[in-house]
Amino acid sequence: MENLFNKWKTKIPKYSEVNKDLFNSLSQKFGAEGEKKINFGKHFSTNYELYIYAFFLGLYNDEFIPIPDKEKKVDFSHHIQFWGSKSTSIRKDFTILQEYIFMALVAKADIDLIELDKGGISEDDVIKTLITTMESYTNGGLTLIREKIDQNSNYFLQNTSFLNMILDSKLSKIIDE
Repeated sequence: MENLFNKWKTKIPKYSEVNKDLFNSLSQKFGAEGEKKINFGKHFSTNYELYIYAFFLGLYNDEFIPIPDKEKKVDFSHHIQFWGSKSTSIRKDFTILQEYIFMALVAKADIDLIELDKGGISEDDVIKTLITTMESYTNGGLTLIREKIDQNSNYFLQNTSFLNMILDSKLSKIIDE
């Protein structure tokens, strides 16, 4: 399984080109922190931070929305293994999120680990399934963000708007139970 994690994190997941404007408006390509991020009017320092957020938002809300085959997929050319690996005076390394994402994907993806161990399916097929699952939950999260913007274009001007979306999804699950 360690080998599977190491292979998975060398990949660059994609998102639908339909959501490119979300990345342009909410995150900074090539990174921006602190004052620079605020000056650019961005909520996320890097594109992969928005991708991670959208993944967990989709996961917590069980919004599994595969990207249609007809839609063009794009990426931001940044391998998973480098997400959060930079420590600065403003923030600490958060590569542990890579492990959390991987664990969630293994739990949610339709993978027969026994067949993998027996050699009945290849690691490459499993990696492809993990990436497709990741892209689908991320697409679900991006869809929820887009819906929120469509409902209220000023929603993300609140300081806690992204936190509120996660909390609202967790609270609604508690209430439903």
